[in-house]
Amino acid sequence: MWHIGVDEAGRGPVIGPLVVACFTCPEEDLHLLVKAGVKDSKKLSPERREKLEKWLRKESELRDWYFFIYSSSPAAIDNAMQRGNLNEHECILFSHVINKLPTLKGSGILELDACDTDPVRFAENVCKRIKNWPWRNWDVDSRHGADDIHPAVGAASILAKTTRDNKIQELSKLKGFDLGSGYPSDEKTKLAVRKLIDKGICDPDLRWRWQTVTDAWKENNQGMPPTRPITENGELQPPQKTLF
Repeated sequence: MWHIGVDEAGRGPVIGPLVVACFTCPEEDLHLLVKAGVKDSKKLSPERREKLEKWLRKESELRDWYFFIYSSSPAAIDNAMQRGNLNEHECILFSHVINKLPTLKGSGILELDACDTDPVRFAENVCKRIKNWPWRNWDVDSRHGADDIHPAVGAASILAKTTRDNKIQELSKLKGFDLGSGYPSDEKTKLAVRKLIDKGICDPDLRWRWQTVTDAWKENNQGMPPTRPITENGELQPPQKTLF
């Protein structure tokens, strides 16, 4: 029996990507995740997350484990907000990473950390985008806080979180100043946002549709911030009409 866990990191930040990851392993290996300390990435220190991320990658090479990680850029997120909504975009991303897994023989459980207020609706909107779903002898468990309950979702949480954290560190070096965590409540991030809209230009690594950007833009300019052009740049895009 297989367990596929799917989770995201970076839904709320004003800077950087939204990262979605899936992880799968046989049920008989779940105890190895628990023994290693795999759980909700938010309950782990950055150092511990990094160690577990490396461990997951190494063990996946040695065992019958698989994972896939996808980073959605601020431009794609802004486009999603303009053409649909963020929940819809996450459904697209969740189904995308699941579809990238190899074909798994036998039964299993698809475990989703629901991003919608309605976990059942979230599962329905993810599953209708999964290739050949429903899979024979597979069930779905969609709930809030799944990363704290299911080890496979905890593993996905760690992979997504470390990927995003590493990207933010990379961007801080590229910009030449500390971006903080990227979350609007972070004072370092608030200062960084002001710097990233200097001289009337919105930096491409900002999410232009976020209120934090609007507020900072109004402080330094007049009117509303620019609207991101809707482009088909190879990233996953929502359909023209919102589905829910």
